Amino acid sequence: MKKYIYILILVLAFGACDEGFEEMNVNPTKPTQLSPATKLTYIQLYTGGSSYVAYLFWNVIHLMPNVQQLNDTHYGPIFSYKEGHTHWLFEEQFGSTVKNIIDLEAQLEASDAPTAAVDLAIARVQKVLIFSRLTDAYGDIPYSEAGKGFLEGIRFPKYDKQSDIYADMLATLESSATVLSTGGANSYGSADLLFAGDNLKWKKFANSLMLRLAMRMVKVDPTGAQSWAAKAIQGGVMESNDDIAFTQYEDSPNDGGPNVNPLTKCFTSRADVQVKISKTFMDFMKDRNDPRVSVLCSTIDGDTSYDLQEGQDINDATRAAPNSKPNINIFGGSGLIVYDAPFFFQTYAEVKFMLAEAAHRWGLAGGDVETHYNDGVTAAMDYLSMYGHGVGISSTQILDYLGENPLVAGEELKMINEQYWVATFGNGLESSSNWKRSGYPELVPLEDAASLTGGEIPRRFVYPGSEKLNNPDNVTAAIAEQGGDELTTRMWWDAN
Repeated sequence: MKKYIYILILVLAFGACDEGFEEMNVNPTKPTQLSPATKLTYIQLYTGGSSYVAYLFWNVIHLMPNVQQLNDTHYGPIFSYKEGHTHWLFEEQFGSTVKNIIDLEAQLEASDAPTAAVDLAIARVQKVLIFSRLTDAYGDIPYSEAGKGFLEGIRFPKYDKQSDIYADMLATLESSATVLSTGGANSYGSADLLFAGDNLKWKKFANSLMLRLAMRMVKVDPTGAQSWAAKAIQGGVMESNDDIAFTQYEDSPNDGGPNVNPLTKCFTSRADVQVKISKTFMDFMKDRNDPRVSVLCSTIDGDTSYDLQEGQDINDATRAAPNSKPNINIFGGSGLIVYDAPFFFQTYAEVKFMLAEAAHRWGLAGGDVETHYNDGVTAAMDYLSMYGHGVGISSTQILDYLGENPLVAGEELKMINEQYWVATFGNGLESSSNWKRSGYPELVPLEDAASLTGGEIPRRFVYPGSEKLNNPDNVTAAIAEQGGDELTTRMWWDAN
């Protein structure tokens, strides 16, 4: 009998504690939810690319050759396409970065922490950066339902129209910038790899991204482009190279993952005869006596002497190796391999060139086109010193360059966007996107009609085969909505 009494007491005791039983079964040594700061670090690191191999395929082998900054001598004719190469951006970003930014957003929306509102605003600016890169590469993509497989059980997300994605991204940047103006604290601190928890810099970045998205729309919605550009400028964009959005990597040469600059790994793995500076790019710089030649380039022997540099002609049928490596003084060669080089998501130079164009088109930003243009060129040369290791261009060289290459009346749009092209070297997605929407620089026609596009420069990446297998109904609807799934298919803002 005593035994049964003890059993009854135990049953009643556990019954009385039933409401807390789940908590009793939680391992106290393991967190049930990672901190927002930890998640943001991971997301920012992977936004630049989870693997140099992935970055090599879609950026160095495709986008940078597409806009004739580089010439690939290994994978065949320019504008060729290899199954799986351009899929990397979609698959790695949706498979890691997107899922985690959506999870972070949901966590912060449900949080009652005193920093939650500002933490959320920063996370949402990061989210716009991620999705803007994806939609600018592919066009219509999963957006409103993306990354919600675990949170809401949405295994087959629909594809949103790019016009709708842009509308939501712009509204998100506007609301986030407003929150960041309040002066409230955030919890990220040094875990924030872009701005170390500096709200003001995040606000400037939000408005600078808004300006970028606004300028993307100049062909398809010039009125909307002007309105959003004016709003971004009034809100306050980047004001110096101190405001640049970048990730600083580590000096870890044996790391094939996200801890080293992906461009360094790309170029050092293709440093023989496989990837070269394009003659189009080299000739543009040398015709203008550009001091960046000796910063971005070196010979096969590692010599950065200006006179020795030459580029690879995209129509050179022999695929002969010129006396040039890709961009060596920064990313490898000359006895110097900079694995800890920063990767730039948006620079002050880009912002100044957009301000110059906004001043020219609409009289915005004070209407002083020439000053913004000169400031952009100066910033584009100055920021190269951020690579460290003695890399840099003197103020005298910059002034000499501007004196030899002044802004010419009647050629403003051409010259502004040519300089944008040089300033974004290394960021093929941005160089390509700006070329598509502006039409500059005027690239060299490809003579090889046997290329996949018949010589036409690609306008986008095609959707991955994995999407056509795993999410066929939604990707089929997206292809019909967008008007095809070719390298030459025009997306919404890239109107004819």
